[in-house]
Amino acid sequence: MPQVWVPGRILGSFFFLGDSVMHDGANGRKWRVLTTAQDDGTWGDHRPPGRDCRAGSAVGFVIATTLGMVCLSAWGQEIPRVAAAPELARLESTVRVLSSAEYEGRSGEGGRKAAGYLVEAFRGLGLEPLFEGQFVQVIPGAELGTVQGRNVGAVLRGSDPEKQNEWVILSAHYDHLGVRGGVLYPGADDNASGVAMMLEVARLLASAPDRPPRSIMFLGFDLEEAGLFGSRYFVAHPPVPLDRLVLFVTADMIGRSLAGVCQRRVFVMGTEHAPELRPWIEEAAGGKDVEVSLLGADLLLLNRSDYGPFRSRQIPFLFFSTGENPRYHTPDDTPDTLDYPKLAAISQVILDVVAKAATHPDPPRWRATPEHSLSETLAIRDVLRELIDHRRELGLGAAKLYLMTSTLRSIEAIVARGAVSAAERDWVIQAARIILLAIR
Repeated sequence: MPQVWVPGRILGSFFFLGDSVMHDGANGRKWRVLTTAQDDGTWGDHRPPGRDCRAGSAVGFVIATTLGMVCLSAWGQEIPRVAAAPELARLESTVRVLSSAEYEGRSGEGGRKAAGYLVEAFRGLGLEPLFEGQFVQVIPGAELGTVQGRNVGAVLRGSDPEKQNEWVILSAHYDHLGVRGGVLYPGADDNASGVAMMLEVARLLASAPDRPPRSIMFLGFDLEEAGLFGSRYFVAHPPVPLDRLVLFVTADMIGRSLAGVCQRRVFVMGTEHAPELRPWIEEAAGGKDVEVSLLGADLLLLNRSDYGPFRSRQIPFLFFSTGENPRYHTPDDTPDTLDYPKLAAISQVILDVVAKAATHPDPPRWRATPEHSLSETLAIRDVLRELIDHRRELGLGAAKLYLMTSTLRSIEAIVARGAVSAAERDWVIQAARIILLAIR
């Protein structure tokens, strides 16, 4: 029985009784019309309670007619059907494997084993190798004949002969700190969580009945902990021309929460250079048990993960992270401490965004001058409120609490006006940086 699939929504099992396309001359959208009936031969609405039929930035709807149930949804091009969601057990299994002692904190010999693990995972999904028939891009060492690291990449080839040479990248770095002084640094959140997401999204897209028009690269970067060297090497030695990259998406630490208290929140950076991505993310997050906060990447001052080399080349990017927490870069970053339902929810958001980018007729375009919105200020305000609410758990002293409360009052005054000036944003970002240092 076929499943009706639209971005981020499964409407249940239906017989297709009719399938046609109408064109809306007013705005140029295509409307795909699916006339359907229930399995038992009666007409009915199989939507989950409270769910809309959604696609693109438009909201579809289901109406009853004498011909049955008609689902209208607007999109520029048919989107591949993805009839499943990320599986929590698979995500946890990957995290536990990569965080085990066998993988030695994914450095040295453990890093080589982790690269092999990714190769076998990609091969098992039936994906093509990315690097001239090979899954591994060897990163040479300083001395001739030595190997410093290994990027691992695979391809889900697009279905459109014209667009399959346009690329979306989904990545996660797999390396970590290794074993230091005889102590294992497991790196469950940093970044086995991101690798687990990448492999699960790859599995779901590779197993979907239809492939998107554009091609998708799945990339496991090595040496992120060594100054982003793996992604820097990839950008300097790309397997395809960089001007063919439509969107770069990466995730680093998506299994916990900022300071251990912002439980539902995930931060996404990069939309300031491609604002058209904002409604895509908002739509993907709709109905998920996670709250997305959009921030400018300049909040971090330095490029803190593998988006950096792509950002420097002015390639649209998205960076997903739940932020630093008390277990960051410690031996206590163990798999039993992750929030797997949250990891699954974030993985679903990323899946939907990647599928959209691989399908939407209008890819995101880089804007050299960043476009910041009030939503960023609202996100910082809400995070400040959460931190203040958890001041006892965070052990905030009088000075830190005063800094946060005074900053919050100023931000609330900006929000009350409904607009933030460039100078005000500069002040808000600087204050946020200081607060992030204060809670570390």
